[in-house]
Amino acid sequence: MAKISNVFSKEEVKKTAHPKRITKWIHYTKLTRNEKQYCDTKDIEEIEGLADLIEASGMVLQDLLVKKLDSDEYQIIAGHKRCAACKLLVEERGKKEFEFLPCFEQNISDVRAEFQVYSTNCHHEETPYETMHKLERMQYLINNYPDEFPEIQGGRMVDRLAKKYNLSKSTVGEYLSISKNLGDTAMEAFEKGEIDKSAAVTLASMPEEKQNQALAIGCKTDKALKKYKKEVLEPTSNEILTAYDELGMKEYDCPDRKETSKKLIQKLGKRHAGISNSRIDIECTPKTIIINEKEITWNRFLKLVEEVIPAYQVAVQERKDKKKSTYEKRELQVSYETYNRLLSGQQRGVFTKDDYKEAELVEIYAIGEDGSETEAIEFTITYINKQESGIEKGYSFLNLEMIPIFC
Repeated sequence: MAKISNVFSKEEVKKTAHPKRITKWIHYTKLTRNEKQYCDTKDIEEIEGLADLIEASGMVLQDLLVKKLDSDEYQIIAGHKRCAACKLLVEERGKKEFEFLPCFEQNISDVRAEFQVYSTNCHHEETPYETMHKLERMQYLINNYPDEFPEIQGGRMVDRLAKKYNLSKSTVGEYLSISKNLGDTAMEAFEKGEIDKSAAVTLASMPEEKQNQALAIGCKTDKALKKYKKEVLEPTSNEILTAYDELGMKEYDCPDRKETSKKLIQKLGKRHAGISNSRIDIECTPKTIIINEKEITWNRFLKLVEEVIPAYQVAVQERKDKKKSTYEKRELQVSYETYNRLLSGQQRGVFTKDDYKEAELVEIYAIGEDGSETEAIEFTITYINKQESGIEKGYSFLNLEMIPIFC
């Protein structure tokens, strides 16, 4: 039988042993700058301000992280500014008590040491270029030296870096795209702060030759670069419409443009289809479509298609092509003034007592000044508002979109 004392005995708690941090006091002249340090002091005022704080505190409050190089020299991993501030205190203010700095020596590889240079600069106010450089180098080290970082393997790199630096995945992806795709001239402008991050992202989406051309003509803002890209690098609306027609997209285009994209790649991209005639030159690959020597991704192509042939028009066309349409086309008479305003685009909707449904087709006409009927113009109802204050009970406001002929 178990002893009663054993029932109430405390379970032994295992304590986790942590390595002891032993502070070494090292003379500032024995501490050398890490060549991988990427975010140096912006101006002397920053170091002077830090020196004032250290002097007021009477000591350096946080140990520097260092790596031993030889018997008499140490390389700084974290603490470059603290070392510079103490050097200023000793050499310019005569404060000999700050000659020795508290340091924690780490016995780690050069790869880990470089990684820690980036990971310990989280509180430094970085420029966009410095952030890009840090993420680029950390990605390189993790990918090329996986044995050095067993604790952060697995999962997508963008997800891991985003979590570490509290950035969105899209932001990390943009920085990595800049580092991979920005040409030398554009990268130099980015480093000097002549272009901001948004402009760098737009430039990174262009071939290097076009990047240089854009910068040469003074396009340095995101707005100017997007305008340049649209005018010079992307197909025009007419080219998009022609490609839509020549590729026979009407037969498999649908309101769900993601589904259309899948069909396009399956039917055209994977077959590396091509068309060359007097109207247009087209080449298709699984990733891109080249229209008159202007290469864009399929995703971008569908966005440009959406601008000239909105998805709702495809939905309308599908209903028109069916023998038994869900909605019959209806007629709506409006005043001659309203008719003209709808036709010119000055007015986008009308009030009515009749019962309509969204996406329904409506032919709108008016009685002209001479007493004859005007030509009926076809619209689709994109939205119906019955609830908004100011709408008389029993009436609805129909938001209308004119249906252009594209087929």
